[in-house]
Amino acid sequence: MRIIVLLTLSALCAVVPALRADEHEGIGFPRIGKLTPRHAKEITGSNWSVGAETMDRDFTIYAHWKEYLGPLGIKKARLQAGWARTEQEKGVYDFAWLDEAVFDMPKHGVTPWMCLSYGNPIYEGGGQARLMGGVPTSGEALEAWIKWVQANVERYGKVIDEWEVWNEPNYRVPAADYARLLILTAETVRAIQPKATIIAMSLGSGVDYKYADKVLAILAEQDKLHLVDQVTHHRHQRNPDPNEPEIELEKVVRKYSDRIVIRQGEAGCPSEWCETRALNKYPWTELTQAKHVLRRLLADLGRDKESSVFGIMDMKYPDEMNRKGLLRARDDGTVEYPKPAYYAVQNLASVFDDRLARIRDYPVEMPEGLPLSVHGYEHRASGGQIVAAWFHDKIPSDENKKTPVDFKFARGQFTEPVYVDLRTGFVYGIPQSHWEHDGAVHRFQAIPCYDAPILIADKQTLFVTAAP
Repeated sequence: MRIIVLLTLSALCAVVPALRADEHEGIGFPRIGKLTPRHAKEITGSNWSVGAETMDRDFTIYAHWKEYLGPLGIKKARLQAGWARTEQEKGVYDFAWLDEAVFDMPKHGVTPWMCLSYGNPIYEGGGQARLMGGVPTSGEALEAWIKWVQANVERYGKVIDEWEVWNEPNYRVPAADYARLLILTAETVRAIQPKATIIAMSLGSGVDYKYADKVLAILAEQDKLHLVDQVTHHRHQRNPDPNEPEIELEKVVRKYSDRIVIRQGEAGCPSEWCETRALNKYPWTELTQAKHVLRRLLADLGRDKESSVFGIMDMKYPDEMNRKGLLRARDDGTVEYPKPAYYAVQNLASVFDDRLARIRDYPVEMPEGLPLSVHGYEHRASGGQIVAAWFHDKIPSDENKKTPVDFKFARGQFTEPVYVDLRTGFVYGIPQSHWEHDGAVHRFQAIPCYDAPILIADKQTLFVTAAP
């Protein structure tokens, strides 16, 4: 099996796009190697999910991209169950299309979690099989929904224990209707799988905390808050770092519960100009997409928030190809090539897993006024540290110009510090002239920073393939 994994990774590395002329601009340190990709089966756990949505509407096809899933190194994948695709004749279920993904993903080291979502027009009052298509509201449709939920949990309960109720209901579904559906669904799931994790809201990318407040108020009034374990939100925005509405959502949730966890369930950006969908009419490139994805995922990690990137594969909608995938799709839905964002996420997964613990309130001194995000992490076994830093004030740019920054870490732990460009995966030695330490106090001079994450890392914390 190990040979198969290595061959797969070699095949993926063989199609890495040619480097731009400015990839190494402004670094000036000796390159000593590259981060080694790690298969999901080699990783015990991490903070990350990857979006595997829209298969319920045939916008992507699992067989076309499944070989790229394990080598990405991500441990979870978000699926959408698709009521209308499974039940096209009343009372008759065809799960074959979903079985393929749910039962195959664990073979790649990836655990799926499921969004139970979208209506079914074969029932009057059953809603439509699309975003903003409405939840089931009639007695017959709600009864059919419950039976379909039961069938999902009974079928997939040995693989899936995280169930999300509906996708972005705040765009159209009244809070009272959603609360009713949430309660019915959660109670149905828990009756079969008592220890299941119930995930609520799946709020659209505006993070509608006022909607969440209305729903949670209804649950509190009916003494049903115990049914919800997590609240998810989505976040598609040009600059991936600002989190003001997420802070407001945290306040709302804490008003009702100290137990409920907030989770980022869908974030990403296109890799080219698009006319429709989220983040449209902006000159995105594959470079800016890679930067955007890394910044969002690491910003979430720095806030102790589980996070999912949207999505693994470009999605062929009826009116447009949605280019938010890590894999570029041809018109027939097959993979044309992995984008730079795929390799960037692969690098992220290689470094940031459950071997590391975030250091809360990591003390950092740097020049005043720099709009830098800085987060420190400790390797649990060795005590070696990793510090991630990036400029967060602007939308990711289509250039790689670096700015030298001096850092002082009062509680540093570095034996052999190296510099890593997380986007490219290149690892560079930090010359002795650029760093010094006095006990725990470590100073680093003229470290090249830009609008994508760089790492100052103790080399022993990394998996590195030496430069030839």
